[in-house]
Amino acid sequence: MDWQLYLAGIAIVAAVVYVSRRAWRTWAHKGSGCGGGCGSGCKSASPAKSSGQGRLIPLQQITVRRERE
Repeated sequence: MDWQLYLAGIAIVAAVVYVSRRAWRTWAHKGSGCGGGCGSGCKSASPAKSSGQGRLIPLQQITVRRERE
C-alpha cells in the first residue's frame, strides 16, 4: 500500500473521532450552565430573568410606517 492511503485513513479516523466527540458532548449535556456545551456555568443571568419583567413600549411611541406610492 501507498503511504498516502495510510495518511488519508488517519485523517478520516481523526475526523470521525472529532465529529463523534462533538455530537456526544452536545447530546450528553449535564443540564447545568447556559446551554453552550462548554461545561462551565454562566457568570450572569439573562436580562429577562434579572429585571423581573420585560419592558413594554408605550403606545405613543408605536408608529406605522407606510411606503409612499
